[in-house]
This record gives sequence, C-alpha cells and structure tokens, in this order.
Amino acid sequence: MIFLYPEALWLLLSLPLLGAVVLFGTIRARRTVAMMVGSYRRADVLAVLTIKSFIVTILQTAAFGLLILAVAGPRWGEVSVEDERRGLDLVLLVDVSNSMLVEDVLPSRLGRSREVIRAVLSRFSDTHASLVAFKGAATVIVPMTDDPIALDLAVANLSPALLTTAGTDLNAALQMAMQAFPSGSPRHRIVLMFSDGGHEEGVSGTTASMLRQSDVPVWTVTAGTGPGGTIPVSQGGVMRTAEGDPVVVRARPERMAAIAEYSGGRNYDLSESTMVQRLMGDLEQATGRASMILFRQVTQDRYHLFVLIAFAMMVLSVLIQTIRWRGVI
Repeated sequence: MIFLYPEALWLLLSLPLLGAVVLFGTIRARRTVAMMVGSYRRADVLAVLTIKSFIVTILQTAAFGLLILAVAGPRWGEVSVEDERRGLDLVLLVDVSNSMLVEDVLPSRLGRSREVIRAVLSRFSDTHASLVAFKGAATVIVPMTDDPIALDLAVANLSPALLTTAGTDLNAALQMAMQAFPSGSPRHRIVLMFSDGGHEEGVSGTTASMLRQSDVPVWTVTAGTGPGGTIPVSQGGVMRTAEGDPVVVRARPERMAAIAEYSGGRNYDLSESTMVQRLMGDLEQATGRASMILFRQVTQDRYHLFVLIAFAMMVLSVLIQTIRWRGVI
C-alpha cells in the first residue's frame, strides 16, 4: 500500500485526543443520568450506558481514523488501462562539449545530432519540445514549446560556444532535463539525449536512483565510435595535449546504455545507417501513433473503501445510541 498524500497521516496523532474528549463526555453523561434516574434501576441504566458509550467511542474513533487514511489517498493493486495519453513532450538533451566536434561520425558528432533532431521534429510536427544543452553545466535553451521555428533556430546554433564551463557533466544534464517538463501535462514524456558519453566521471549513484524512480525514459543516442577521433580547432589543425600529442576522444557507449537502462529507455548508435528509421518507429509506437492499442499499469485508488467503512461505523454508532437496550436506554 502507498499513500498519495502521506503527510495527512500525521493527523492520526489526534486520535488519542479524540478518544479523551469522548471519554470526558461519557463521564459527564453518566453523572447526568445518575442524577436523573435516582435510585430506580440506576445500576442497570449505568451498566447499559457504559457499554453503549464504550462501543460508540471505539466506532467513532475508528471511523475518524479511517477518514484520515482516506484523505491520505491509499493506493494498492494494479490494473491495465488503455493509455489515454496522446502527443509527446520531448526534451532534447544535447552535449555541446568540444568532443562533439570530432568527425568520426560525418559531418561531425554534433552536426549529425542536429540532422537527427531536425528529422524527428519534422516527422512529429505536433510534438512539444524543449532544448537543453550541456557541457560542464546544463541550461535550457528553449523551454517546452510547439513553435518549430524557435526550435529549428536554436538547433542550428548549437555549438560549444553556447556554454563556457569545460567538461561534460552528465549528472547536471539529466537533472536539468527532468526539470524541463511542464507539470500536469497529459502527454507522453521522453528525454532524447545526444552525447558521446563524456570523458570524465559518468553518472553518480544519486542520478541513477533518480532515473530509476522517474517515470520518464531517457533514450540515449551515442555520438561517436570506439576508435574515436581528434578534435578540430578553429585555427586549423587539431587540439593537442601539453606535450604536443593529438587529443583523441573515444565514445563511451557503455555509459549511454547504462543511462537508458536505469530509466527504462532505449539506446541508439548515431553511426548506424538505420538508426533514424529505428528511432522514428520507436517514437511512433511509444506515443500511440502506431496502429496498435497501448495499455499501461496504473495503481488503483482505494480511498472510497475507507470512506464506506467509516460511514457504516458512524451509522452503527447512531443506531447503538438510539435503540433501547434491555428496555432501559
């Protein structure tokens, strides 16, 4: 069992106070009844009153506790329902570090990523998309929008010059991507991530846990090849180390595959010739555009059961107080 609003469970601490109030009322009622009936059948009257008061106290306190549990939103059990979500909220998470300029994928890792992004946006014209760029830090370039012109202009200007922080921080990138989705949207949500996997540390345990708990899959596109390549520089030539050796950057497909696995997503290789076709087909299937009927598992709300039982207890407590017992009260 899980609760949608667990903070409401703190109200259960008020049950002892409620019991004390009812007990105080019972004591006062006994005194009043004792004064009214005098000595005639006083023992019988007080005995019945004590039993009634005890049962009513238990029922009313339990009913109040059940109402608190109902307010907390109890859920358990799963049922398959037809997925009513249509359309797609897509966060395009693009690595713009210098290593994305490597030309082991033509025209370059970043250039090929741009082409794939444009193909996706053209094919899914009703998609709402956001563009997030990252290097050593991450930033939202275009918030979630259905404006294709704004998105195309932003994609065209993707370059390492967008951000000044060096490196490739996959953790900051994924956290920023999750924050880019609007709250309350009924559309499907997917993060489409383009990166070579970075050449520093990979994904932390905290980020991996976040991805496992999130219901947003991250579809990763590995930009680059195993052998890798050198990074061209604007002055001509390639980037070199302090010793004068060319900097060779290899892709890290194992990191990208791990990110997809953590989140229940899918992994693609940008260098594959059929990659775009596979990506398009998977997106159509995931968003319900294909002819097949999609179903998803949802946890069922059970609050109404608690409300019904609480109502029955309250009705029973009223009947107990109303009906005469043993011809007394």
